[in-house]
Amino acid sequence: LGDHVGGFVPFAFDFELQATGWVEVIVLVDNRVDYAKNPLHLEYFDWYHHGGISRSVAVHHLGDSWIDDVKITTLALDPPAIEVQLVLQADIDTTETVTVYVDEQEVMSEEVDVSESVTLRFDATLDGAEIWSPEHPHLHHLRVTFGEDDLIEHFGIRTVDVSGKDILLNDTPLRLLGFNRHELHVDYGHSFPDTMLMTDIQLLKEMNCNFVRGSHYPQDPRFLDLCDEYGLLVWSEGIGWQHTVEHLNDPHFVEAQKAHLTEMVQAGYNHPCIFVWGIINESESHKPECRDGYQTLLGTLRELDASRPVTYATCHPYEDLNYDLVDIISINRYPGWYEGELDGIPAVLDKLSAHLEEEGFGDKPLIISEIGAGAIPGFRDRHHRRWTEEYQRELYDVVIKHLFGTRDRACGLALWLFADLRTSEFLPKPLGRPRGFNNKGCLDEYRRPKLSFDLVKEKFGKLNK
Repeated sequence: LGDHVGGFVPFAFDFELQATGWVEVIVLVDNRVDYAKNPLHLEYFDWYHHGGISRSVAVHHLGDSWIDDVKITTLALDPPAIEVQLVLQADIDTTETVTVYVDEQEVMSEEVDVSESVTLRFDATLDGAEIWSPEHPHLHHLRVTFGEDDLIEHFGIRTVDVSGKDILLNDTPLRLLGFNRHELHVDYGHSFPDTMLMTDIQLLKEMNCNFVRGSHYPQDPRFLDLCDEYGLLVWSEGIGWQHTVEHLNDPHFVEAQKAHLTEMVQAGYNHPCIFVWGIINESESHKPECRDGYQTLLGTLRELDASRPVTYATCHPYEDLNYDLVDIISINRYPGWYEGELDGIPAVLDKLSAHLEEEGFGDKPLIISEIGAGAIPGFRDRHHRRWTEEYQRELYDVVIKHLFGTRDRACGLALWLFADLRTSEFLPKPLGRPRGFNNKGCLDEYRRPKLSFDLVKEKFGKLNK
């Protein structure tokens, strides 16, 4: 039927039944690292690549005409109004009635002539509808019927904008407080059961988080459903980690990234929790040879969805050449861990802000997209040395106080990392990953809290008041 390159995004193939009875569909999953076939997954990435089918599989039995896609965009808040874009398809020329309901109230019905594929757009004003926000995550349901087919999608009415240094949700400035989250577990790999997804949501909410960065690939649609329901904002990021000039100038790599980003946006478009799209993490954005690649990938996101801002996380904050291409500047930095001591953290954070002002980018929102320290689970020491749980707790304390204490130095903070995770066996510096894990989690790999858990809960709780 076909093949698909890259994990973490949905894909589909069509096939016709030639006869009634049982049909066997054979799926071959190839988890070998082979750049020529699949340039998206590379051995040196700082997480373990589990093979197999990691997310759900479904078979849809379609008639001669069907609903292929629906996109729901908020147009206005007062009164609430949405745009609905429908993609309708048919195997034969047909005229069918398409009807759209919101919360079981009919908002549109008309006959449509379909030959192969038709895109239909219309606006609807929804008097009395509730607005979605992290504090009040109200969801509405849209149901479409077309011939014998139907489709149901939940959505939230909310807007996202950027104004100066602020990210605005529903015209109100956001303060983003949360974690980077890898969808990895020692027992389940990438294939989380529903109860484990719910556990992560509960732990994030207990720490008073309102924000999750999906690191470094799109998160499970079931997790996004829960974020919609429980009011957690999500940075959805395409797969990637520390790509080079060679990657970003390779048409094979760039085209694979574009296809991956297209599938990510198509799958996530209707989730109100997703407020920003991101591309390749910590790549060589400080080298002029990479600019065309960044322009292409960020431009792809803008073409796919003009309703959300775009960003990428840089680890070259003083040499980065592409700040002008993004709506939100996102910086990964590890003062107190890879550079300097705890008492030097405030100066590093202030230097970042000053640099952006000097370079003319001080009027853009800033997210500290990674910052943290490793802590071996259970390793405690009254001297609070590196790798102890006490050291991690103190680092978090210094960071949160300085970013949001005397004045706001950023509009968002994504601590690295939500939970410990198994990492690649091919890292060039394996001694920097004790236990074979990235140990910077606020929880261990089984979701058991470290000492920093209660510190984050307290600090984020006060900031959210």
